[in-house]
Amino acid sequence: MTGAVQDGILVEKRRPEHDDELFRLYADVFGEKNAEASRVRWRWQYLDNPLTRDSGPVIWMARDGERLIGQMATMPFEMWWGDREVHGSAGMDYFVRKDAQGRGLGILLSETWAEHIGAAFALGLTPSSYPLFCKIFKDVGPVPFFQKVVSPMDISRKRLGKVLGPLGAPFLALGLWLKFGSGPEIPAGWSVQPVTAFSTEYDALWERARASFGLCVAKRSAYLTWKYLQCPHRRYDILEARHGGALRGFAVTRIGEHKGLKIGFVIDLFADANDHDAKTALLRAVLDRFRDQDVARAQAWTMNRALQQDLRRFGFFPGASSVQFCIKWTADPHGAFDDLGRWQLVLGDGDLDR
Repeated sequence: MTGAVQDGILVEKRRPEHDDELFRLYADVFGEKNAEASRVRWRWQYLDNPLTRDSGPVIWMARDGERLIGQMATMPFEMWWGDREVHGSAGMDYFVRKDAQGRGLGILLSETWAEHIGAAFALGLTPSSYPLFCKIFKDVGPVPFFQKVVSPMDISRKRLGKVLGPLGAPFLALGLWLKFGSGPEIPAGWSVQPVTAFSTEYDALWERARASFGLCVAKRSAYLTWKYLQCPHRRYDILEARHGGALRGFAVTRIGEHKGLKIGFVIDLFADANDHDAKTALLRAVLDRFRDQDVARAQAWTMNRALQQDLRRFGFFPGASSVQFCIKWTADPHGAFDDLGRWQLVLGDGDLDR
């Protein structure tokens, strides 16, 4: 499929016979070692996604004559958009050869991609790519960032050192408790348990909850299984919340490290936007597990106003976010932009945590 021709540059969609050529481009741009690592991830990222169509992954390639000089690869998903579902995708793995930079390839590749999908997400943009996307997409970011101190001792040691840290930790703990409290407990009648599979109940949960948002990536079982359980380079923990035996929500987390601190990342948290009991149960369980895992700080990103309120009730406070978000669409938004606070966008919705 040819997408565009401009100033002698042809943009076309990847076909299976192009794969060897693409990997040679990866090696030329990033080096052989990094190209080999990309091959390991490539199959999961592009071929195993259940939303990848029979024609294969959507990777837009730029050519100057016969020479491949750049690409824009995309991650497809279904999404709620205003009042119905449409096909969307997130941009990832955009790059061009060094000697082809400055020729407007970023704009050409991005516009071609966006013209062929209902809604195109540019999420987690680099400082160099953000100005480019602001020119051709609508800037709606950054995605708000929230954090919570889980271990005052670890934070105090990090800030004050090994000698003074233990002395300052009790004062930090008292100050946090006075300002934020300890947060609510799991409501009566609710249970939260770790799981190792996404059952078909998740499909029904999505169908029930989707209309409570203005925008939300679809949370169906096949997509969640691929994204969080089949990922070859990340290990995620899944918690599900139930009331009266019925599935009402789930949370996806992982443990990482940042500047010498153990961080608990809330990658995804989903329930009906108005189901505060489900989110309360999940957040309480997540934070208790983080504490048992010696996490120093918990971190979450979300655009959704209702989820932000739930996070604040547990002592999460806002910080500076570098997760810029721009969007372009061909599908009529049908009111999606009436209230951006109804958008459910979290770290797991793009390609940021791969």
